[in-house]
Amino acid sequence: MRLVSSEFSHDRNHSTKRTFAQSVLGLVALFFFATVSLVGKTGNAVAAPTNGGWSFGDTLGVSIPFNGLSFVSPSEGWVTGASGVIVHTSDAGKTWVAQTSGTTHWLQSVSFVDSSHGWIAGNNGTILSTNDGGQTWTPQDSGVKFDLFTITFLNAQEGWAGGFAGTLLHTTNGGETWSRVSTDSAQWIMNIFFLKSNPKFGWAVGQDGLVLATTDGGQTWKKKNNSIAKDLYGVFFTDQNNGWAVGTHGVIQFTANGGDSWTIQNGLGRGPMGRGVEGDERELNDLHAVAFLDSKTGYAVGVMGMVMKTVDAGNHWTFVKSGTGLDLYNIAFPMPDTGWIVGVGGMILHKGKS
Repeated sequence: MRLVSSEFSHDRNHSTKRTFAQSVLGLVALFFFATVSLVGKTGNAVAAPTNGGWSFGDTLGVSIPFNGLSFVSPSEGWVTGASGVIVHTSDAGKTWVAQTSGTTHWLQSVSFVDSSHGWIAGNNGTILSTNDGGQTWTPQDSGVKFDLFTITFLNAQEGWAGGFAGTLLHTTNGGETWSRVSTDSAQWIMNIFFLKSNPKFGWAVGQDGLVLATTDGGQTWKKKNNSIAKDLYGVFFTDQNNGWAVGTHGVIQFTANGGDSWTIQNGLGRGPMGRGVEGDERELNDLHAVAFLDSKTGYAVGVMGMVMKTVDAGNHWTFVKSGTGLDLYNIAFPMPDTGWIVGVGGMILHKGKS
């Protein structure tokens, strides 16, 4: 169950439960937003190693859901979440600084291209930018009032954001102006990914198995056929051909041809998945994000503290102990030996050098 402000799934059997949970967490988030202001500017990290090699980091006692995550180096990164909360570390999580966003909207996604220039996307069309590492954040006019769930920048000038009802936005001037791009789809866009090594190649995934792909840097986007109609929350490619997408029911999809066709590597009833019963598998098995360190080694994270790992390009996935039962929403590896995971309850997990 990915936390969003509106009902994402077309599955009406879960709409009441999902909306209620989101409302409760929203109220909790508002309460703890005040806590951030009272606690102060810095906090000490608590490192309690887990069996999976992940350790916990204390983030000022904030207990809101986190889902935005961007690190520019093993030591410096930003995390965003509900109620406009932004936290920043420059010492690999030993201390965290609360930054002022100027909004209480849910900040769903964050993207930094270097230690100075970053952008955040969130609910109600919110886009924020900074050119001083987050010491100050400035609102940008996205031109929409729809919730935005993902943002990514290729450099200090060009970026993309996506969200509700097929909304896809593009800027070539650092966000001074944003333009809407036609996707020929009303399906929600939940994640956008571009190859750093060759940014001509990009993908967007979302509702009901939505896969969009570009091979010309976003001048044109093509909707790919995907018979596996699961809501997709995360996507990652290691080159222009090989990529993975994750989503509801624990599905991990793989493509070897740039997204033209997909196969299931993992899902309900496939090892090591299999927990949950029909009607409950969404809540028990959803995967929210995927990241690969190289062409073979990758991780996926999801509900109930679920962390999965592959060392053979996804032919086999195994569970890794995370040390928590809380839902996890995002994962990033700024370096192959350094990883970060964020989730509900102000959860930040760290693996590697500190």
